[in-house]
Amino acid sequence: MKQKNSATKNQKYLAIFLAVTMFLSAFLIYFTATGNDKDNDVPAPEVGNESMIFFSQIPGKHVQHEFNSIINGLEMSPEGVTNAVYVDFQKTKGTPLETIFGNGQTMSTSFSYGADVTKRYGASYANESGFELHQIPEQQISVPAETRVMPYEGYQLLDRTNGTYNIWNAVGSPSIIGPIQNVAGVIDILEGNATATTEYDQILSQAEPEGSIYQEVVKRTNSSDIPAEQYYRDLKKLDDGSYTQTSIYLDPEPELNEKIKAYQANSSERRVAYNVTTLDNITKLVISSDFESLYNESALLSI
Repeated sequence: MKQKNSATKNQKYLAIFLAVTMFLSAFLIYFTATGNDKDNDVPAPEVGNESMIFFSQIPGKHVQHEFNSIINGLEMSPEGVTNAVYVDFQKTKGTPLETIFGNGQTMSTSFSYGADVTKRYGASYANESGFELHQIPEQQISVPAETRVMPYEGYQLLDRTNGTYNIWNAVGSPSIIGPIQNVAGVIDILEGNATATTEYDQILSQAEPEGSIYQEVVKRTNSSDIPAEQYYRDLKKLDDGSYTQTSIYLDPEPELNEKIKAYQANSSERRVAYNVTTLDNITKLVISSDFESLYNESALLSI
């Protein structure tokens, strides 16, 4: 019976973050769906025959940018981001989210890196494309022999699928992976040749993302049905083992504010602490409890 109850709880934990995990896994589809891009491909010398290559062995520039929150990821993202997610795999350890999101070793296998990923950011766009940023502390990845390389703005972009699909890497801290045009777009921002997205600046000015296990931002589009123009959410584990979830809504619908007030009124009966603040057109909700109670509360709020 205990195994059954544990499995049931894991399924419940999965449900609370289903949209996030679907979003993260979708990038593999985005990367492969764009197909070959060989017309833009420039042959270059092989990187080498070694199975593992240190970043220091790859000539040219390497990515260097602070990478500790979703804000840092957005600072590297071209305009037009419809949703974005940041996960710190080091902080998922020992929490239900380790089962949901996987870990650095899972990421290593998924992207054939051969080295653990400790932090992951993904940005999605309305044209069903996107890119990801990965922190790889070992500063080395598996590079198959005869890997094609395309120089761009002094960086050496590595073809991660040997020309089969349009997936490319620019190594560094963090590394960039995605369709070649998206990787180039990130590099353009790093080099000061393009402007990063600023559309979430207002809502993020009310966030405190440091120490979060995961963070996400979403804006309302034709394909996203959310009760606000934008929302931000993060989850943190506290020192006493409890969890706190922060949700920030830009221009929330009146029904959402009414729902928050209604559930806040008797939240103590469900062992959940509420802290609600409003500033002009922004509503900020912080709820704290054990993980399962937090899950139940999120299900009641339906976002």
